[in-house]
Amino acid sequence: MNERKAVRISLPPLRMLKTIPPGGAEETFDTPEALEINRARMDHLESIGLLLAGKRVLDAGTGVGHLAQFFVNKGCEVTCVDGREENIATLSHRYPGLRGVVRNVESDPLATLGRFDIVFCYGLLYHLENPIAAIRNMEAVCDEILLLETVVTDHHLPLLRLDEETYAVSQALRGFGSRPSPSYVVFSLTSAGFAAMYAPLRPPQHPDFEVEWRDDLSFSRDGHLLRSIFIASRREIDNPGLVLLHRSPNSEGI
Repeated sequence: MNERKAVRISLPPLRMLKTIPPGGAEETFDTPEALEINRARMDHLESIGLLLAGKRVLDAGTGVGHLAQFFVNKGCEVTCVDGREENIATLSHRYPGLRGVVRNVESDPLATLGRFDIVFCYGLLYHLENPIAAIRNMEAVCDEILLLETVVTDHHLPLLRLDEETYAVSQALRGFGSRPSPSYVVFSLTSAGFAAMYAPLRPPQHPDFEVEWRDDLSFSRDGHLLRSIFIASRREIDNPGLVLLHRSPNSEGI
């Protein structure tokens, strides 16, 4: 009779989930820190010189609609989506003329809202459990360019770190989000079907974007999150403010 040998499984120390605090309400969108980074984000986007005026824009993960005003002021037709009803209610109160719809970009088909020239996704991806699902969902309605800003993990491989978050209205719906590496973001955008991927030549003037790459799996350092901006396009873009990260063999220039 054969004796069954015991198998010893060796694992490193595990980091278990902690009790997640409830977090803040809508005022989290109006703190001095939030307003400061929003100014840096939108001043930077303006400086790149992309052709955005008069476009159909989807603002994915809009919060209470602050950043959408950048596109409204350019004469764009803007639709805002957010996973929290309270955020859309606040948006409708603050910006009565702005179209706001409750949608979970990971699971609710965005195609029911129509098609858009520009999909704008700043400050959302790292609050999601399944960022690839969200990227595919946004790609399905994007005719020209996807503008994406996210916290990133400092590593050269396409990795995704999970991390706990509060239940604040500005954070994850279910208490934890993800921190993708830059390669993860680019691979996901490529897999979704975009022809060319770019990063800005110069980052926004804010400490979160002034990253010294160390390949150390960090997503925060010296009291600041590490953030990057990615621009995914259906065609190659001739713009001196952008650096090409990847292009498909059959991409065409614009």
